Amino acid sequence: MTRQATMTSLTAALLSVCLCAGAQTSSKARIKAFAKLPDWSGLWEWDVFTGLADGQQLSREGQRKAAAYFAATTPTFNPAWQPKYDQVLKSLAAAVAADPNLPPSTHTPCEAPPFPATARPGIFEWLVMPEETTLVTSLGSVRHIYTDGRTHPPKEELWPTKMGDSVGRWEGDTLVVDTVATKPVLSQFVHGFFMISVPMSGQLHFVERIRIASHNEMQIQLTTDDPIALAKPMNVTLTYERITDINRISDEYDCDPATERNPVVNGRFETIVH
Repeated sequence: MTRQATMTSLTAALLSVCLCAGAQTSSKARIKAFAKLPDWSGLWEWDVFTGLADGQQLSREGQRKAAAYFAATTPTFNPAWQPKYDQVLKSLAAAVAADPNLPPSTHTPCEAPPFPATARPGIFEWLVMPEETTLVTSLGSVRHIYTDGRTHPPKEELWPTKMGDSVGRWEGDTLVVDTVATKPVLSQFVHGFFMISVPMSGQLHFVERIRIASHNEMQIQLTTDDPIALAKPMNVTLTYERITDINRISDEYDCDPATERNPVVNGRFETIVH
C-alpha cells in the first residue's frame, strides 16, 4: 500500500470514529433533552365538546361552557373597526331569522380547522420534541411550534397562512408560544353555538401559555391582540380534557359533509341543538 493510500485510509478511519462519537454524544444529549419535556401524550378535546350530545350538536353543558367562553372573548374593537364586527353579527342574525328551525352552518363541515385548531369539533394530540412541538388534529390540521431558538422570519418573508408562524420556548413545564402571520380572521363562538369569522388586520398576534393543569386537564392561556382593530387585547383560559373513554374516539378523516349524521344542506344544519 502506498503512503498516500495509507494516509487516506487513516483519515477515513479517524473521520468515521469522530462521526460515531459525535452521533453518540448527540444521542445522549437528545435523550437528556427529551427527559426534561413534559408528558402531553394521549388524545385531547376542548371541554366544550366533552359529552357531545346525540346528533353531534353541543350538549347543554357544552352550551353553558361555550357561552362562558363567548363572554370572555367578546372583542373590544376600536371605533373604526366596530362597524365591521356589527355587520358580521347582523348577517348572522338575518340568516337565523330566515329559518329559525334550521340554523345556518357557520363553518364548513369536515374542513381542516385553522389556528389554533383546538377550538373546533375534533380530537387532537401533541408530539413534543426538543426542536418543536407539533399539533395534529383528527380533521387534518398540522401545526408546527418551533422551540429550537429560532425567531420569526423577517416581515418580507412572511405571508398569511391558516396556521401562521409559531415559535415557542419552555418556561419549566409551560410552553410559551408566539404566533404571527395567520389569516386575518378571528374565529369566535357566539350565542353558545355559532362560530363566526371576524375580519381582522394583518397585525393579528397571539401568545399562548400551554400547560398540564392535572393529569387529564390541559389549559391554554390565550392572549389575542391586533393594534389596528382592537381597543385592547383579549385574554381567556381555555380548558381541554384528555379522552379516557375509548368509545369517544373516532376516525374523522373519513368525514364527508354529504353523508355525515347531521349533514349541512344548503348551508343549514338539519338537526336542532339539544
